Amino acid sequence: MKAPPRASRLSVNCFQIFTKNNNKWKAKPFREGETAEFQQRVKEGEFKSVVAHCDYLTNLASAKPEVRSKSLENLAGELDRCRALGIDMLVMHPGSHGGDGIDVGIDRVATALREILPGHPGVRVLLETTAGQGASLGVSFEELAEIYSRSSSPERLGVCYDTCHTFAAGYDIRTERSYEDVMKQFDEVLGLDELKLFHLNDSKRGPGQRIDRHQHIGWGEMGLDPFRMLMNDDRFFDIPKIIETPKEDDPDTYDPINLNVLRGLISS
Repeated sequence: MKAPPRASRLSVNCFQIFTKNNNKWKAKPFREGETAEFQQRVKEGEFKSVVAHCDYLTNLASAKPEVRSKSLENLAGELDRCRALGIDMLVMHPGSHGGDGIDVGIDRVATALREILPGHPGVRVLLETTAGQGASLGVSFEELAEIYSRSSSPERLGVCYDTCHTFAAGYDIRTERSYEDVMKQFDEVLGLDELKLFHLNDSKRGPGQRIDRHQHIGWGEMGLDPFRMLMNDDRFFDIPKIIETPKEDDPDTYDPINLNVLRGLISS
């Protein structure tokens, strides 16, 4: 319940939460009146969008029976909790194929989505772009498009574009030309209409290194120019933008700094 008032203090119009402990399979049931209270606080804050992030254990691409079974159950639970809270978008990492190959991993994810989504309506799953560490899926726009094409409910999917992850994956948007090239690629492969959310993070590592290390806005290898272009791109004016920049045990100090940097990049 701390998220809506904290978001109000930061003067933001959208925020992201976990609906459960992000490093545990089991979720505590909502206490009586908790979901109604959350929705009331969101209403009072006049937020335009609230999104949830799936826990970090769910891996629909896993070949391990126990992990896959728990992941399917977890995703179903996450969707139900989102619906109970009035949240209509759930961000999810596509998962890791564990060395079995990209095509096999994509098929597992798509199969899981075909199994779970029809029975748990009302919430859109946003596949997050990834840095490409290890055997993780989602390193390219084409991989995400394949998950779309093999799912039976593409209208229930969307994409969360993480700037640090895509940069680490090799999508370098530091110049006006490269920025437009990347957005054109996204449009041709997935369609810009499928871009439903941005995670705005700088990167501690260079482009194409496939290392996921978030940095404060303008402090990393990306610099300020990509964020200036994003913040002033009319195509993305209504797309929610969430920061996942380092907290360094003091989010009340660093979150306002990053938010003010982004606000300062907007042209009047």
